Amino acid sequence: MRVMTVEDVRRMLLAVAERIVASQNLLCAADRAIGDGDHGLGMRRGFTAAAERLEGDGFDDAFVPFRSVGDCLISTMGGASGVLFGVLFRGDVEAESSHTLSLDELTRHFERSLAEVCRRGRAQTGDKTLVDALEPAVRSLRQSADSGEVGLASALRAAASAARSGAEATKGYVARFGKARTLGERALGFVDPGALSTAIVFEAMADWAEDHDGQGRRRDPATSSTDA
Repeated sequence: MRVMTVEDVRRMLLAVAERIVASQNLLCAADRAIGDGDHGLGMRRGFTAAAERLEGDGFDDAFVPFRSVGDCLISTMGGASGVLFGVLFRGDVEAESSHTLSLDELTRHFERSLAEVCRRGRAQTGDKTLVDALEPAVRSLRQSADSGEVGLASALRAAASAARSGAEATKGYVARFGKARTLGERALGFVDPGALSTAIVFEAMADWAEDHDGQGRRRDPATSSTDA
C-alpha cells in the first residue's frame, strides 16, 4: 500500500477507535497503578464519540477524519488527556489537504502532532508521558518515509513497534507530570497510561493497514504481494 484514500483513512481510524474502546479495562488498570484509574473511561468516552462522528460524516479530504477525531477527543474527554490526544490526531492548524494520503504526508502530519503535543504539554522524552511512545513512532515513520522503499503498512508496523518499546521504557522513568509525579520513585516499574494508549493507537493503525489494500478491501493472502 503506497497511498490511502479518504475512505481508507476513515476506516483505519474507526479501527483505532474500536481498539481503544476495547482496551478500556487495560488502560484503567495501568492508570490505577500511578493515577486516578479513570484513563480508560475517558479514552472510551472520547473514542466512542469519535467513532460516531466517523460513521456519520462524509469526508472529501484525507486529513479531515484525523481532525474530526481530534475535535471529538478534545470536546468529550476533558482535561489534559483530552487536549493532548486531540492534538495528536489533529496535528496543528497548518493542516494539509489531500484526497489521498502518502507515507510522507502521514509522517508530516504526526511530526506536527508531536511538536504541538510537546509545546502544549511541555513534556519531552523521559518524562513518563505519551511523548515517550509518540516520539519514537514519529521518528520511525520519518526513517521509513526518507528511505523511499517502505510502504504504509510496513512503516506503520515499524512505528507501532517503536511506540510499544517507548511505552515499555516508561516503566523506568520517574514521572514529571500528573498525579504520578507525586509518587516519585514509587512510579518506577509501571507503564505510563498515555504512552500505552499511544502504542495501542499505532498498533491498531498498523493492523488495519496490513489487513487491507488501498481500496479498503481485505487482502487475499493467496494473491497479495508483500507490502514494500
